[in-house]
Parts: sequence; C-alpha cells; structure tokens
Amino acid sequence: MKKRTWILAAALSFFWLSGVAVSSDKPARDARVESIVSRIVPSLIEIRRDIHCHPEYGMQEKRTAALVADYFRKLGLEVKTGIGGTGVLGVLRGAKKGPVVGMRGDMDALPITEETGLLFASKEKMMLDGKEVGLMHACGHDIHTTVLLGVAHVLSELKESIRGTVLFVAQPAEETIGGASGMLEAGLFAEIKPEAMFAFHVEDTVEAGRVLFSPGTATANVDSFNLTIESTGCHGSMPWNCVDPIAVGAQVVTALQVMVAREIDVNENTVITVGTFHAGTARNIIPQKAELGATIRTFGDKQRQLVRAKIERLVKNLCEAAQAAYQLDYEIGTSSVYNDPNLLQKIMPTVERVLGGKEFARQIPPDTGGEDFSEFARLTPSVLLWLGVLPAGMAKTALHSPTFVADEQSIAVGVKLMSAIILDYPGAGK
Repeated sequence: MKKRTWILAAALSFFWLSGVAVSSDKPARDARVESIVSRIVPSLIEIRRDIHCHPEYGMQEKRTAALVADYFRKLGLEVKTGIGGTGVLGVLRGAKKGPVVGMRGDMDALPITEETGLLFASKEKMMLDGKEVGLMHACGHDIHTTVLLGVAHVLSELKESIRGTVLFVAQPAEETIGGASGMLEAGLFAEIKPEAMFAFHVEDTVEAGRVLFSPGTATANVDSFNLTIESTGCHGSMPWNCVDPIAVGAQVVTALQVMVAREIDVNENTVITVGTFHAGTARNIIPQKAELGATIRTFGDKQRQLVRAKIERLVKNLCEAAQAAYQLDYEIGTSSVYNDPNLLQKIMPTVERVLGGKEFARQIPPDTGGEDFSEFARLTPSVLLWLGVLPAGMAKTALHSPTFVADEQSIAVGVKLMSAIILDYPGAGK
C-alpha cells in the first residue's frame, strides 16, 4: 500500500513539474480575472456609453480609433494605427515565449436613427446618398469594442502569466466595405501572424451570461445585386406606349421568392431579400427606370454560384419577355465564417467553466447573417462566438433596428470569457 502511494505521489509530481497538470492553477487565475473585471467594469460601461453616444460610419471611425489607441497605449501595449483606414492594432507581449493569438473587435455603426430613449442615445447624423440619416450602434459593435479593451486591460495586468503574444485588432467597416480585408491588405499581420483568432458577436435572442456557437460554417455568404430596369417613359393613362419598369420590377421581386420556394432545396437555407425599390416621381407618369437592390444569403461556394446563375437567368427572361432593357450588377461579397471545429472543441471546456455549465453554451445552426471575420478565418484557425445581450425580462430586442438595446452585463461576461479563452489557449498561460 505504501509503495502504491509513493508511486502515485511521484507520478503527480512529475506531471506538475512538467507543466502538464496546470488545470489546478485555473481557479486561482479565474478569481484574479474576476477581481480585475469587477474593478474595471464601471469604467468599461462608461466607455461603452461614450462610444454608443458617438457612433461613426465605416471608415470614418476616427474618434473611436483614437479612443482605442489611447487606451492601448496607457496599458503599455505596442500600438499601430491607420491600418487599412482607421484600423488599430495593439500588441501585448507576454513574459515568456509562446504562441501568438488574436482577438478582433469591430468599431463601425449603422445609418439608423436611434429610438431607444436611452440617456446616452446617439444624436449623430450623416449624409448618405444625398439624405440626412441618423447613426446608431444597432449591431452591438460598441459592445465588441468595449470588450476588446477590457480583455486588453485584464491581460496587461496578467502579463507575467502569459506565454506568447496577444494581438488586439480594432477593425473598421465591418458593416460596409469589408474592413477586415482592408486591414489584411494593408499588412496587419505582415510582421506577426496569429496561429488562432477569436471574436464575439452580440446575440439578441439570449440573455447575458449565455453564448451560442456553431462548429464549421457559422454564418452565410453575403452577396448583393443592383438591378436597373429601363423605359422610355410615358403617360400613366396610356401605358401601352412604353414598358412599365415598375410592373417588371414587381414581377422580379415576386419571381425571386417563388424561385427560392420552388427551385431551391429547403435544406440549403437560401435567403433573397429585395430591400430597396425606387421608381417614379408622380402618380400619373410611368417612369423611365426602376431601381432594385437585394441581398443574397447562401452557404457554401457551390450554392452561391448556383443561386447567382438562377437570379441572372430569372432577371434576363423576365425583362426580355417584357421587352425591357436592364442592367444587373451582381456583387460577390463577404464569405461565410468558418469556425475551426478543433479549435472550438479545445475552448469549450473554458467556455463552460467560466459561464458555469454546459447549459449556458448552446450549439445552433449556421446563422444567415454575415460577418467579415471570415477574412481572418481564411488565414488562421478561428472561432466566433455569439454573446448574449438580451436584457432580462425583455421578450426580444432586434439587431439592426432603431430600438435595439443591449444588456451591459454582457460586457463583464465577455471580458471574463475571452480573457480565460486566451489564457487557457495551449501554451499561453503558466
């Protein structure tokens, strides 16, 4: 019996000294992270409200970028600015050599007039396509940026416990022109490249303290088209004298929905939404043109190309049948985010530990939303998690709506969870 006890003790000592059994350090480290987060979360909420009150459109995030860069500098990070426009990179080098991991937070807002009634609601405006519109963080990027700053703060205080380097990427223009690709083309990772990348996106269907995840394909391809249907125009009382572009455009809208319902496998989760339809200046005039704009969501390159071919065929045949001239501009946009299954599997024990159990992390099917975090996932194994922000007691709060609100408790949850994920990353934490 004594011999067995001695062998067991020796084995445990070996594993401890070799660095294999580091899990017993995690409760103490989690407690330290918790302590830091509790101390800084009031200031983080102030920062979030400041960013929310002063939203900026894609590639115009000068104020937000300056705030991020200043915060990083005060933490002692190496800072690079103006990457791909207004992008910012903060570099935290740990006490010892180890892997390079990265975290992304996006900064831009949407052209939406806020109607939340919050004391820190946005009153900012901008000119877009010749019209004055409001600006609002209706997609939670103010939360994303704030969590990025919070994780940088926590890890900077735990610098001596970090093996390796952490890259904090503040990205512009996620909603508009693909700020991720712009930063990468500008040399974001030219000097140092991460072997893993992580990010959050707020989720409006679950409360703070919960996350959703999708292994493999996590979001949709996001493509679009602009269609102009042309006519000579004529009097509304004599429609036989010209092509009616409004009637042809209406047929296109209806035919697209029939196509999705009758030509595409329901398991393919394809979405086509015509979001804009502009035509005419008076009730008794058939206009010279009608302009339509649509977004197309698909999964996988094969389905992407199949749907494009079907749309081009449909538009061509309908316009030719009506003898209408047309111009179709089809744009291939953001690709699907791919959550590396192996990396996701590695971080799930951390997610469940920090959140308090498996019931707080739920797997979901791929989301039909788009995310240009996919550009980072093309380069290196990556994981995007959906961070719950639905305020307790609310039935729903809709992203991209003028009434969207986010529970600020999600900030502390996000900071604690991402800090632990990075610290637990193989070889990163002591």
